[in-house]
Amino acid sequence: MRTIFFLVILFIIQSCEFVSGKLGTSPKVGLIEINSIKDNALKVKIDVETSEGSDAYIRYWKYIDNKKNDSVIFYSPISKNTGKHKLMLVNLNLNTKYYFNVIVKKKSHKRISETYNFITSPAVPWVPYFINKDSIANVKFDGYIHFHSRQVPGFMFLIDGDGKLVSYQRNEDNFKVSKWTHKETMLGILSSDTLHFTNGRKIIEYDKFGNVLFEAETGKKGIEKSFHHEIDLDENGNIFTLDYDTREVDLTSIGGNKKDTIKGDGILVLNHKGEKVWEWSVFDVMNPLDDKKILKSKKDWLHANSLFKDKQGNYIISFRNISQIWKINGQTGELIWKLGGLDGDFEMPENAIFSGQHNIRFNKNDELVLLDNGNLRFKPGHKQILGRSKILDVNRIAQSRLLTLSLDTVKMKAKILKIVNFPQKYFTHSQGSAEYINDSLVVFCSTNTKRIIYTNSKGKLLGMIPLEYSTYRAQYIKELYDTSYAN
Repeated sequence: MRTIFFLVILFIIQSCEFVSGKLGTSPKVGLIEINSIKDNALKVKIDVETSEGSDAYIRYWKYIDNKKNDSVIFYSPISKNTGKHKLMLVNLNLNTKYYFNVIVKKKSHKRISETYNFITSPAVPWVPYFINKDSIANVKFDGYIHFHSRQVPGFMFLIDGDGKLVSYQRNEDNFKVSKWTHKETMLGILSSDTLHFTNGRKIIEYDKFGNVLFEAETGKKGIEKSFHHEIDLDENGNIFTLDYDTREVDLTSIGGNKKDTIKGDGILVLNHKGEKVWEWSVFDVMNPLDDKKILKSKKDWLHANSLFKDKQGNYIISFRNISQIWKINGQTGELIWKLGGLDGDFEMPENAIFSGQHNIRFNKNDELVLLDNGNLRFKPGHKQILGRSKILDVNRIAQSRLLTLSLDTVKMKAKILKIVNFPQKYFTHSQGSAEYINDSLVVFCSTNTKRIIYTNSKGKLLGMIPLEYSTYRAQYIKELYDTSYAN
């Protein structure tokens, strides 16, 4: 399918509605130019000329009934203190007629333009997202879901509560991992291959309009390690990610080689100049010789798969191969505690024991939330059965869960607060994510079955979105950007 490009120029000088302020003092609206964006059917650029030193934004809406009695209103990001405004609409649906006004503010005065309209493209150039309306007919919510498509070329997506595509970002490489950040940007780990699930040699950050804000690559500017599994921004806007740390270790004392290679994990923090702000390695706090299974696990020692920075500036890191979560001091790198596994520091009830976990974080109530994949190969104390067919037989009785835990770091006890048991047919033995959209709705990314699943708080299936390509996680976003300026 071809994208339909359009250019509309509106000469608007005297036709604006006077809203507030005295005649001659309210801001003026001049030329309005509407452009579609090449290679992206879900973005529309609107350039507006106004009085110098003005703020401007677009109010736009679509009608949701044929009689035009009911509509949904949106606002563009705001452009401030200029006479030439470059505005972008980034929350659009295909083949939809939108109406809009330009709203201009200057001090206490405001002017609203006449109402104009445009129609978005009926289709997009090939994009691997195809909605099945019937499969999510019982799912409705405010907000958005962010995910990506692991293929070459790669795509990052945003869909709304109706499952409709509202934004996408294409890259010639493959998105291994992606994240919508608190700075309203999109971060991704990229690779040119489709073989490895979550590791790559490139980092890229886009703003919500598709402009590249940051790029980094292994082997350039002093960055020697490759990235994997996690990428996000911290409270200072620095980029933090997991990386691989490979060391040569003498394992002759336990039957290995003099120079055995062990593949471990680390944390890397970069500023937007590409400079290292902080580094940490699992080798800083753990000796591989203390691990009785190191000869078997040396090619992927602990397998870090999730990273979160808490309010105190410490890091919470998940290790799949030992079904354990660690807390690391964000300044000294000291290991503060371990949760789960065979040598965890917390007393845990039987139903709190997790295995092969992903997507760890603390919520606003300082409760630990995670996807317990339920992978029995990594269940603490569970006897592993080798051989692929036997492993699949074991995991046939496994179930993925969303767990919410409270941690008492004085008495060192973990307590179950909530459990959401997902349908067994959507069990994901690796990768994936799960989180609450609200008290009665949960989104679960079942990576291994290539589905985004919606359930209630009891785990009852409400709807699902089949995906053509797998995604590492599905992330709920309450709003794309702050629009309080429009009130």
